[in-house]
Amino acid sequence: MVVALECIYSCERDDQLSLCYDILECLPQRGYGPETDITASLHDQVDKLEKHLSVVEVLEKHGLQKPISYVKNSQNSEEEAHQLMVKLCRHTGRKNPPVSETVWRGLLQDLLDMQQNVYTCLKPKTCHQVFVESLLCSSRVENVRLAGQLMHCSKVSQDVPVSLSFRGKGCALKVAYDNSVELVLAAAREYFNSSTTLTDPCMGLARTCLQLITDCPPTIQEELDLINALSQLEDFSVSILPLQVRLRSDRLSLIEECIAHCSTAYKQSTTLLSLASLLRVAGDDEATRKGQVLTLLAEQALQCLDFKASYIHCQDLMAAGYSQAWEVCSLLGQCEGYGDLEARQELLAFSLTHCPPDNIHGLLAASSDLQTQVSAVPSNRASAPTVGSPVGTAGDLLHRTTAKTMEVLTTTGLTTKAVLTAVSDHRWWKESLNYLRPLQVHGSGATSQKGACENSNLERQGCSPFYQELIEDPYVDLVSGFQTSVAHGSLFFLPFTFLLSLILLSYLRPPA
Repeated sequence: MVVALECIYSCERDDQLSLCYDILECLPQRGYGPETDITASLHDQVDKLEKHLSVVEVLEKHGLQKPISYVKNSQNSEEEAHQLMVKLCRHTGRKNPPVSETVWRGLLQDLLDMQQNVYTCLKPKTCHQVFVESLLCSSRVENVRLAGQLMHCSKVSQDVPVSLSFRGKGCALKVAYDNSVELVLAAAREYFNSSTTLTDPCMGLARTCLQLITDCPPTIQEELDLINALSQLEDFSVSILPLQVRLRSDRLSLIEECIAHCSTAYKQSTTLLSLASLLRVAGDDEATRKGQVLTLLAEQALQCLDFKASYIHCQDLMAAGYSQAWEVCSLLGQCEGYGDLEARQELLAFSLTHCPPDNIHGLLAASSDLQTQVSAVPSNRASAPTVGSPVGTAGDLLHRTTAKTMEVLTTTGLTTKAVLTAVSDHRWWKESLNYLRPLQVHGSGATSQKGACENSNLERQGCSPFYQELIEDPYVDLVSGFQTSVAHGSLFFLPFTFLLSLILLSYLRPPA
């Protein structure tokens, strides 16, 4: 028996299985002859040999031949045992023509028998996971669906423990839900990464794998969304490999490519926001994602001189309080071609609120210029007729007012030209500023000096003329009384009205 065992285990050829069985049949059976410790040990070794030969037989049946020595040397190595079962399953999956479902079910039972007889270092659930993983990666839809029958596809599904025997039982021990999700994700990503286009058959297999998990957790949904994003990228003529999409760290750059390929992309905000969501732009931060996309759309609309569309996007950005949009808002607010002055004021106000400190000065100057333009608008509309005023028909009104309008325009043009000519002369400014120097009415200087002498000893309480009736024997301060004079509309307010007019004149520019 010792010689027979040594001969069998020392053979390194993988085509000697039949001879090994012939030698085994020649050995004495247990129970014949005297029973000693040595014979008992030899019979135990023969029993192990039978199990080793059964594994070699399974491997040979499925076309993966191994010598008996390999089985003996790997029986206690978990890593080698796992690799052997993976090779056996993958080898079966690559057969052409593809094997039937019956063969696959028989293979699972063979794996479980190998684990029970020899490779006890592995757990039965490990064999089951290896088998399901091979089904998922077999590149055949029917095998993927068979794998779905051997997994828990939702958290609420019930795991019913059954016999490990697969024959005639209808269902074996199912893969746990968490492990099922991991296996499905690994297979789907492998198919996705190997695809060349959205229409690649592997992409359909990836989707089929992901759809096995019925409750669709976030990780599964993210993979499905990535597949759906590819179709929208194609709609915008963005040519890119699926693997490149997955590896792109800055997903916002894909949105930029879509906008670059489509001149009217700014009119498709809903589609691009949906695409950004599928690509997980800015991760799970929906507010930042929306702000980044709308900012790009507002910039493109501004470049296309579609000020209304750009303002609509800017309105959404301002309503959301997206501070990074201050720059595009400032560009639109300073755009002279955009005639909505109130909208431009709103845009500049938002920009001033959120811009860096270095940009405040320039935006304040732009806002000041815009405010001057807005202040001039009501004066131009003051003579407009009120709603409901009695007028004739449109034709009669046009006939009656055309001549008068032309007369007013001619006079206005001459007056404007004269004013611009005058304000361009520095002597006119020198004479005009002389009117600002006497800020008080006649005799105010003498009265002020006289009053100061009267109260030099500070015995009387000083006050504004507005309060002089409330205090007994007050000292009236005419300088502080200026405010009262303004409140009563006296002549003290006239120099300041004149000063405001001069400031407005300084903004006038003669026509080129």
